[in-house]
Amino acid sequence: MLAVSSVAGYEEELQRIDRDIADLSATDPFAAPINAERLTRYIYRRYQRASLAGDLAQLRAVERAIERAVPLVINPGDFWLLKANVAFKLHRLADVEAALLAIPTFSHCTEVRLLRADLDFQHGHYDEAEAEYIAAIESERSWSALARLAHFRGKTGDLAGADRLYREAEDELTAKEMRSYAWLEVQRGFLAFSGGAYQGARFHYDRAEAAYPRYWLADEYRAELFGAEGKYAAAIDRFQALASANDRPDLLQAIAELYEIAERPDAAREWQKKALAGYLQSAQRGEVQYFHHLADYYADVARDGPQAVTWAKADLQLRENFATQSALAWAFYRNAEFKEARGWIDRALASGVVDAHLLFRAAKIYAAAGDGDTGRNFLGRARALNPLVERFRLHH
Repeated sequence: MLAVSSVAGYEEELQRIDRDIADLSATDPFAAPINAERLTRYIYRRYQRASLAGDLAQLRAVERAIERAVPLVINPGDFWLLKANVAFKLHRLADVEAALLAIPTFSHCTEVRLLRADLDFQHGHYDEAEAEYIAAIESERSWSALARLAHFRGKTGDLAGADRLYREAEDELTAKEMRSYAWLEVQRGFLAFSGGAYQGARFHYDRAEAAYPRYWLADEYRAELFGAEGKYAAAIDRFQALASANDRPDLLQAIAELYEIAERPDAAREWQKKALAGYLQSAQRGEVQYFHHLADYYADVARDGPQAVTWAKADLQLRENFATQSALAWAFYRNAEFKEARGWIDRALASGVVDAHLLFRAAKIYAAAGDGDTGRNFLGRARALNPLVERFRLHH
């Protein structure tokens, strides 16, 4: 297992990347004559910074830089691959496919294979995704391939197998890859959290913090844990600190939900308005990454069935998988269209995904549709997977 060190963390890495970007842009990297190597390094470092910070606005700026760079170099394959990664983070799956098609000579590249497998997973082609993850590992045993298969195993209910794969992924890292180690520890923590094992979740989040201090992702998941434990003030403080650094509407919604649970309705309404404004502004800019959050918002916060159905359908048009099927089922449930809700939740359940929250939704939908026995069965299964399934959770 990788030895944990805390010599540098998130802020130090950001500063190092910022210095590199400043050095690379001391003279305009787009100016003629083009130095392809320097231009590539400049855009890649900007991509690294945006990804590290989870900054979607920066990612969109990187995308524009890539589009500007592609016609300036003889072999733009690296830029197309980077564009595919950016598009995936922005949930624009059609753009991912288009970018990958632009680099046929990279078709056997491990990263391309993994991105294609990720596309299969997002589109509900689960068998194909699993087969490609396994083939990629057999071809080149990388930590990122192992982590993807771990995520897949976790979604199909094999939490022990998923955690084992995450441990194997950690073993592939070097002592310099502490951010990747911390990311894997956060995933292991969330696996424990998903089963109601809060002590185990805290253990892994602590390890992530020790390995890579001040990592916002670990802080975000820890805030979720605080909320589930009923430590509402601590959770709100953490989410507010995160939101001040990155004004993401899903964080604002989490704050609103925590205030509501803590029986502070006036504060909840204030944050609800901020969250909704952020979601709608993103959609008005033509962005799609918050469609699923809008469906959840209208279903669970506003309790506006028609709007929930509208946004859930928009998200499902982008990618039909268990998550979008479940979201549409839940939207129909809120709209009192219980027959439609049951049809869509059945499709989500048929995926083979084993998830306490999915089963909890199925319980509510079947009970509302008049099948109380099946509803109680689903509720029992949900609680068996996670006895704390009804507590606070983020809309990941």
